[in-house]
Amino acid sequence: MTSPPQRAGSARESDDGVRANSMRALTLPAALGGARIAPTTVFASLFLLTVSCRTVLLAVIPLQALALLGSAQAVSVMFLLVSSLSVVTSLLLPALILRIRTRRAFHLAAAISILGSLLLAVPVLPVFVLGMVCSAISTVAFELTLNLYIMHLILRRDIARFEPKRVIFVVTSFTIGPGLGVWLQAWAGHFAPFAVTIVMAVISVAWFRHLGLREAGARKYLRNAPNPLVHVRRYFAQPRLRLAWFLALARASWWSTFMFYAPIYAVAVGLGEGGGGALVSAGMATAFSVGLWARYRVRNGTRSLLMLGFVLSGVSSIVVTVFAHSPLAGAALLLLATLLTSSLDAVGNTPFLRAVRPLQREEMTGVFSIYRDMSQLLPPALFAVILGVLPVHAVFAAAGVWMLVTAWFARYLPRRL
Repeated sequence: MTSPPQRAGSARESDDGVRANSMRALTLPAALGGARIAPTTVFASLFLLTVSCRTVLLAVIPLQALALLGSAQAVSVMFLLVSSLSVVTSLLLPALILRIRTRRAFHLAAAISILGSLLLAVPVLPVFVLGMVCSAISTVAFELTLNLYIMHLILRRDIARFEPKRVIFVVTSFTIGPGLGVWLQAWAGHFAPFAVTIVMAVISVAWFRHLGLREAGARKYLRNAPNPLVHVRRYFAQPRLRLAWFLALARASWWSTFMFYAPIYAVAVGLGEGGGGALVSAGMATAFSVGLWARYRVRNGTRSLLMLGFVLSGVSSIVVTVFAHSPLAGAALLLLATLLTSSLDAVGNTPFLRAVRPLQREEMTGVFSIYRDMSQLLPPALFAVILGVLPVHAVFAAAGVWMLVTAWFARYLPRRL
């Protein structure tokens, strides 16, 4: 899809605006008494706090869903329904942000997160499902809002350095959260992990307000295309954006498969709920290796790392199923698979952030964000069928095959990305 001639100048002006905003963001008197702090660190810390609103519940939610529904297949169907609603939310949020602006959108995300935590704490199936919906909506709103700030305040050439830093901050939360949530529920009572998520949401708002960030600024031309389906068509008409979305979908699908089904697998092979929470936390901790993978990326390029990462992830995931009946061997191989899959997080969302046009940031970000919802929608839809005839560890083989297929498509990335 080509752009009108006048857009070239507009794009350059937009990039100049990004550069100016980035320089202003280096000084945050409202936050640090006049001290200077890198924008990459500011937004990495915000990702840490907002992600912490849900990581404590990562192992708690599937285990509670299993207790309420009684089977892994029923849990898959429930996740499928919740993720479907989340996809719709991702398409509608850009229009909402256009009206209420990014600062209010961040506050709204925190409020919905708190409401979701309160509802999830109620062990009644309809209320629990509503809590999952609220949690999914708040996650989309947090991610979309922060991505808009990133594209407005971080220089394009700094994005490649920002992604590994963001991953390190986020992985810290993913490492501590799942095991902490199960432990808190066992030793401090049923409501304890939900109370922690509420506190983290409040802290996120307090830090956001303390930073004094300005509006990221939704663009007026969005009013000319209020129908979200128009944005979807424009997005997938661009090959580089289409490829970036597919790669992000595969990566996120593998991690969502691990986070949702590793606790269920642990219970099925006799490791217990505590073992499930510990397995998720240990698996997420392997993502601290992104620094090492980033060095490979500097030497060999983004495309080479993605192709290698998808192949390693796919093969290791399939091997897990061979030894899945041995609890310790299955858990160890699953941790190895997470270590190899973490290579993909050294790249993160860089293909999208580098490909999106400045004048299309808001609506294209909304469409791109659907990958996260689809990563929680497609696996449960597939696994609901697989788990009807196969044991729970079969989901890891299916995820491995998907990663091998994605490795083939990764070769279409630009060599100089």
